[in-house]
Amino acid sequence: MSEASDFLNATAAERGADCEVWENAHETDELVCRDGAVERRVATAATATALTVWKDGTEGYAVHIPGGADASLVDTALAVGRALGSAPPAPAHRTPPPAEPGPGPLADPRLDETVAQRLAKLTADPGDVDVELRARADRSRVLLHRAGGEPLRHTTGTFQLQARITAKGRRVGFIAHQMFGRSADAVLADAEGTELAELTALARVLARDPVPHLSHDDVLLDGRVMVKLFMLAVPAFQLDSVLEGRSPLAGRTGERIGSAGLSLVDDPLAADSPLPTPWDDEGTACRATTLLEDGVLRGFLSSRRTAAEAGTVSTGSGRRGASGEMPTVQPGFLALRPGTPLGDAPRDGRTLLKVVQANGAHTSNVITGDFSIGANAVLVTPDGAQHNAGNITLAGNVFELLTRIDGHDGRPRVNRGHTSFVTSPGVWTSGLAIGR
Repeated sequence: MSEASDFLNATAAERGADCEVWENAHETDELVCRDGAVERRVATAATATALTVWKDGTEGYAVHIPGGADASLVDTALAVGRALGSAPPAPAHRTPPPAEPGPGPLADPRLDETVAQRLAKLTADPGDVDVELRARADRSRVLLHRAGGEPLRHTTGTFQLQARITAKGRRVGFIAHQMFGRSADAVLADAEGTELAELTALARVLARDPVPHLSHDDVLLDGRVMVKLFMLAVPAFQLDSVLEGRSPLAGRTGERIGSAGLSLVDDPLAADSPLPTPWDDEGTACRATTLLEDGVLRGFLSSRRTAAEAGTVSTGSGRRGASGEMPTVQPGFLALRPGTPLGDAPRDGRTLLKVVQANGAHTSNVITGDFSIGANAVLVTPDGAQHNAGNITLAGNVFELLTRIDGHDGRPRVNRGHTSFVTSPGVWTSGLAIGR
């Protein structure tokens, strides 16, 4: 990889420009298992090169797939810079941050034959339940090389397992769930230990006839549902949204915008981060960034460009798209952490509505936070019996929801958007409109 970056940096220097080269060599393995066998298996590899050039007060960029040394890439970036006009000065050279992602094990997930056999075994002899498992292992070797400086390098990856469980009774009950981790072994241990058994039991409940009347005392949004709802609020915590007038949280730093005890921390290096990275795609060292503390807004995620515009420093949140597009502000591993543990059992003498799956958005607005979604739910009566609550509609506002979290169930769930991950446990809440 360094040969291409050396060539591109040298070519830019010949044209009187400063240059920074980003390269990514990415490998993906995927397989699908059903009925005790591997149905499909695919392995792909791709490379991408992106560069940024600074010359005469302009900043230009270009992206090349499949990557490599191509002098025309420099010329394209210079032409883009001339078309865009004046730009902030080139950033200063950086001191290389640590090369390894840590803490925790190095992320190098593989779909070897042992993993394939374990996955196939989990789908064998399903009886009245059909189990489909879709596994994916991603590995990336990333290089960032600024002319005149030492290259930054790291290797990282993530393992993803999607379970699709279908139970057939008087009705069809379906539940889907995604698990993420740094290695296949860690994720499979959870799947074999508790997750698949719980999902199978839940699918069987959803295959029963729904209760004739929907009546409940308390509401628990499973983390699978909460994390998808919270994704609507994530852009509001990004500095680009603030600068462009798209965040309802602009100007509210220091205000209480969430329930007491609620925190929100972005930490790509956390021990449970599925995709650990020591630096972002602009070379800024990653670190833990607290956005909410005890329900109070403390700050926003930023990239090099947005931080410079706001007169602050980058939080290490400048991340490129799948093909090396220009960095935008994105979280690495954003964890919503409510304060009070309440478990997932109904309170004494009360009926709990447990919303277990979001089935798609009827309407949603990432600026206002308003939403209306379809969902599946289970009614848990005071004696612990579970009943199918049927298909429901859930409506409300995600920013208001943050102020009405009473506690959590202790079961974090994760949602993924390319290289960004958001996690939340299930939350006990009120104030939502719920109906059939």
